[in-house]
This record gives sequence, C-alpha cells and structure tokens, in this order.
Amino acid sequence: MATKAQEPPSFDLRFLTLDFFADPYPVYRQLRETAPVCLMPDGSYFLTRHRDLDEVYRDTRTYSSDKKVEFLPKYGDSPLYEHHTTSLVFNDPPLHTRVRRLISGALTPRAIADMEGGLIALVDQLLDHLEERREADLIEFFASAIPVEIIGNLLGVPREERGPLREWSLAILIGLEPTCHIPVGDMAVF
Repeated sequence: MATKAQEPPSFDLRFLTLDFFADPYPVYRQLRETAPVCLMPDGSYFLTRHRDLDEVYRDTRTYSSDKKVEFLPKYGDSPLYEHHTTSLVFNDPPLHTRVRRLISGALTPRAIADMEGGLIALVDQLLDHLEERREADLIEFFASAIPVEIIGNLLGVPREERGPLREWSLAILIGLEPTCHIPVGDMAVF
C-alpha cells in the first residue's frame, strides 16, 4: 500500500460514540485525509480508501480473507463459526472459487434481468403500503423487505416461509460487528 499506517487520536472501533453511529461520514473523511491506513489499538488495520481496499482484495497472496484463527475464540466451535468460516466472503481460493462457481449461475446478467419484473412489482407494492400508513420506518417497511424477497427467490424459499429470513440474517451478521452498540454514557461499547 502506498500510505504508511498512522494512528489518529481517539479512534477505536471497539469504543465508538453514539454520534459516530448517527453520522459516521465526518470520521471517515478525517481518516481518509489523515490516516487512510489506520493502525487500530488491537493491531489490526482500518482502511478507508477504495484504492487501498481494492489492492488488498486483489492480492490474495499477501492478504487473506480466511477468518478461522480470528473467529474461533469469538464463536467457539459453533454453527456461527462454521457459517462464517465456510462462506464466500471469509475464504480464499480454492474454497472461495468453488463456492463462487456454485452460485454464479444465479447471478448471471440474464438471471438478474429475469428478476427485474418481480422486483419492480415488489417495490411498487411496498410503496403502496407505505402510502397507506400515516408513519412508517423505511427500513422495517421497505428496505429490509427487498433483500428478503430477492434472497428468498434465489434460494427458492416459499413466500409463506420467508418470515424468519431477516431475523436469521441479523443474528448471523451481528456477530461481525466490532461493538454490540450498548449505550454507556455517550459511548457504544462491547
């Protein structure tokens, strides 16, 4: 990477302020300008520039996506550990290549184009439901429904059985958060 790692004062993913969660973009801007490759207190690095992230992503000989060593102490020998260490995102070739090949047919340009009509109908239906409400949470009543439907369609999950998909996804993904977002004063800590 082109930039030497620096540590800006008072930035630690484990101890973020509630203001950060409300509007993280000023902090990201400051990091990009002053420490785009930021050394974190735990020894990890936090990258904020696209070109650095792209370099790391493409250089699989130097950098690894495998999280077995990092996730074992966090999750133990559990289904969550198995999920995160066998998923496409947290693996290097050859496992990454094999999993990617398995799902590639569902993500071809033709397959995506075939989903367009159903997606447009879903968005129209969700917008109609929003219009009927006096108040609505856009995440709950609009944005979260779209990936549930798309993933449900890709996996062939019957519509009447899709109810728990979002909760399951959130339960899986919450373990990846650097903090649990428990407010303590003006901080959110683990």
